[in-house]
Amino acid sequence: MRNFKQLAFLFLSLCLITMFASCSDDENNGLTGKPTVEFEMSEYKVKVGKDITLEAKVENAVKPIYSWKLNGKIISINESLVFDGEAVGEYFITLRVDAENGAAEAQVKVSVLDKLPPEITMPSALVAYSGEDTEFTAEVLYAEDDATYLWRLNGQVVSETNSYVFKETAIGPQSLTLRVTNEDGVDLKTFTVNVLPPAIPELFFDDGHYRVASNIAELRKMTVPFGKSLVLAPVICNIKNPSSFTWTVNGTVQSSTIDILTFTPTAKGTYRVIVKENSTSATAEVEVTCTEPEGTYFRPVSNASKATAATAFDFIPAPGQFIDYQIGTTKAQALQKLQTSLNAGGVQYIGAYGGYWIVGFDHSVENVEGKADLAISGNAFPGWSEPGIVWVMQDENGNGLPDDTWYELAGSEANKAETKTRYALTYYKPKSSGSNVLWTDNLGQSGSVDYIGSHTQAYYYPMFVLEDKYTVVGTCLGAKIGVEGGIETTKDYPWGYVDNYNTDPAHPASQFFIEDAMDAAGNPVKLKYIDFVKVHTGAVGKGAAVGEISTEPGIPTDMNFKK
Repeated sequence: MRNFKQLAFLFLSLCLITMFASCSDDENNGLTGKPTVEFEMSEYKVKVGKDITLEAKVENAVKPIYSWKLNGKIISINESLVFDGEAVGEYFITLRVDAENGAAEAQVKVSVLDKLPPEITMPSALVAYSGEDTEFTAEVLYAEDDATYLWRLNGQVVSETNSYVFKETAIGPQSLTLRVTNEDGVDLKTFTVNVLPPAIPELFFDDGHYRVASNIAELRKMTVPFGKSLVLAPVICNIKNPSSFTWTVNGTVQSSTIDILTFTPTAKGTYRVIVKENSTSATAEVEVTCTEPEGTYFRPVSNASKATAATAFDFIPAPGQFIDYQIGTTKAQALQKLQTSLNAGGVQYIGAYGGYWIVGFDHSVENVEGKADLAISGNAFPGWSEPGIVWVMQDENGNGLPDDTWYELAGSEANKAETKTRYALTYYKPKSSGSNVLWTDNLGQSGSVDYIGSHTQAYYYPMFVLEDKYTVVGTCLGAKIGVEGGIETTKDYPWGYVDNYNTDPAHPASQFFIEDAMDAAGNPVKLKYIDFVKVHTGAVGKGAAVGEISTEPGIPTDMNFKK
């Protein structure tokens, strides 16, 4: 009996070992390519006699082993390094990661200094809303516990702590300064606080075009072929905790109480859909037309057709260093520039987040299952990707215009927590030349597209947009901008984006599948074909030297084109 128990125990142990090994292998199967190592900064500073903890962002590493080296000698095998600044000087430290799926390393500079005064790292342009409390907290390097702070608003002392609650009612710029002092010195920085009108809770439906004062009141329109469903989801602005929603279709209340409604028309015709956020009473309205069944307006290839997109329908760049539409230029001129670029087969700079173009084919591009259907080039290379989101539209009403319903092509980041959908960002026209372009978003955040000395046109804002601000909407990916070896980088995503250096071998760069189309809830949509394509810059980010992240998409091409 004892021998039987021993054999049974041995058999069970072997089974468990095999099971855990299999689980481990399954976990590793989700990782492709080699590991990456990245430090947040290219140089770290520490005062002599003190220590600093160094950590790096390590990704895609299967069972990593760490080794920190200084002058070729290993000084630690821990995940992080506590470096003692015993002597003044410059030290170049390398972190190497060895993993089952490869190795990677990165070097960082540590400067040990006799004195280390504070360094204020906050942006020079800040945003606040009229009559609302906005807390500014000092962002400072090398400020020890004994550092002192002094804030002045328009020359008057307003705070002597590391934060200041700003509240002004007058619309316009205000001058704010921050002085930080430690035992080794002082840093002083002046900020412009741009006071904007109060943020109003708002809902609206996105039709793929930019939003300005002159078209805000226009009724948004969408279409859906008879026999199919349409997922409706409004953009939510300045509502911190949306509670519940009320939907009506032609006055009849629907069952959905969330911010998404799946609408299946029972007959062809026009439907008025209204949604209300109940805690604020903010509402949005859209007109949905149920058209003929899918395929009714399919346009076959003719002898005159060409593989590439033929017509530029809309072009609204976001601000950026390569945007050069100065006072006096027109939207028609910008659109003609895009058309010329299409005709020449080049790439077109579309500016920071949300900048976009819309183009159309002279035939319907068919969805060939299991094959890439669209090619859209960019100019990405290893270490530098500026991802663009691809949207497609079917000419569901047959009028030859991109006024139907847009569907995003899913990429590797779709449905991830850090990916923001229905993300709206508003750019504000600068008051003077050579200025940063401020922005706010629908989540209460703010920032700027910075004016950099290497591009000296008067305005980075597209001045053919005559209004004081405009809003763009889309999907926003988590930015991957960083520094490696003193060089700014923007890392790629595995697959699914324009101007992205793909790392997934199953999805070659610059190739896209219509079968990846998804609705506003992130569910697959089975489109038999498409007629129009939209690309917009898909990340918010900037580097000190390289400026803003901006997609540079090329002309879309039908990869299955045959006459």
